[in-house]
Amino acid sequence: MKTTGNIHFSDDLLAAYLDGNASAEECRQILQSLGNDELREILNISQLVDIDLNIDHSGDVELLPLAAMAATSITSCGCSAECEKYILGRRAIEFSEESIAEQGARNNWQSKDGTALHNIGRHLESFGLAVVRRFKCSIDDIARALSENRDVIAVVDGGEIVSVDALVDEEQADAAIYQCAEEYVEDIFIGEVPDHCVVVKACDLEAQTVTLYDPNHEDKEVVCPISHFTDAWQDSKRYLVIACDAADYEYQPQPIDLSDVTLDDSLNELREAIAENAHEVWAFNRRNEGWSYGPQRSDTLKQTPDMVPYSMLPDSEKHYDREMAMQTIKLMRKLGYDIVRSDNTHRPLRCNNCGVNITQEHLFCHKCGAKIER
Repeated sequence: MKTTGNIHFSDDLLAAYLDGNASAEECRQILQSLGNDELREILNISQLVDIDLNIDHSGDVELLPLAAMAATSITSCGCSAECEKYILGRRAIEFSEESIAEQGARNNWQSKDGTALHNIGRHLESFGLAVVRRFKCSIDDIARALSENRDVIAVVDGGEIVSVDALVDEEQADAAIYQCAEEYVEDIFIGEVPDHCVVVKACDLEAQTVTLYDPNHEDKEVVCPISHFTDAWQDSKRYLVIACDAADYEYQPQPIDLSDVTLDDSLNELREAIAENAHEVWAFNRRNEGWSYGPQRSDTLKQTPDMVPYSMLPDSEKHYDREMAMQTIKLMRKLGYDIVRSDNTHRPLRCNNCGVNITQEHLFCHKCGAKIER
């Protein structure tokens, strides 16, 4: 028998809850008890056991959620756009609600599923602001950006940003606790999700607090401890979107760190194919712009010694193309994509039911769901 506060429940009830077999009332009792450290520890241990029983094939690569959806329906479908509108207003840039909505829909920056992390800041770009996107940032990076009059959007786990202490009404507080408990359980079973955008308005390193513009908050402003903020921010791998006037920005390239990604030697031929085709694309576009071969580069004559087949390029130029290709392959892995080579590229398999092309790895058709008969 487990006891949490004034609520008592059996091990069987806890097991039923974890298996999804508890009634609505039993679930409510469990959720109301999640403020208890002992119960949280039990649920954490249960989750760790589940993880141990399922082999994780992701390896040692720390994946980046660049395609994850912020501003999902879990929080508010418009928090990304609301943060960008707040920044435009702060900078006295005129805009209309209709144009923002139309532009977001037309370019697929905002959809019914939310806003992908790599699309946060697109509205700011369209108004001429310089925008950079960075993973693995720090509180010091935020403080520095704010001191330089940059605007900072952070992507966080919205459920962790809720400040129950700010709610003085008992009924509201109970509802907030219940909501946080539900989100806590959701995190256990589907992982911690970077689903919400906030603007960092101020960062007080001495007081160890941050002031946030939060579109979901009733007052639109939240002051919370830095430790609280960083816990919620960590779920996006500390992702920031930083904006400023283009004239004030000194660009310092910071490519994503791919040092933890290792590739099999079998990908060397793929690297070479990508490198050679990248050169072909470059040369094709240059030719359409009027460029041709010349022994020395001349912007006036539009001539360059690199207008030759890839095989005739000097090793220094080949190295550039190969490095670009390899970094692209590594980035795909870092973002959670796998490269799967078909065992037989000359005879693609087809679903016997609907005829769609499939790979050797398919057990069921991805279009109609039929079992693949070989």
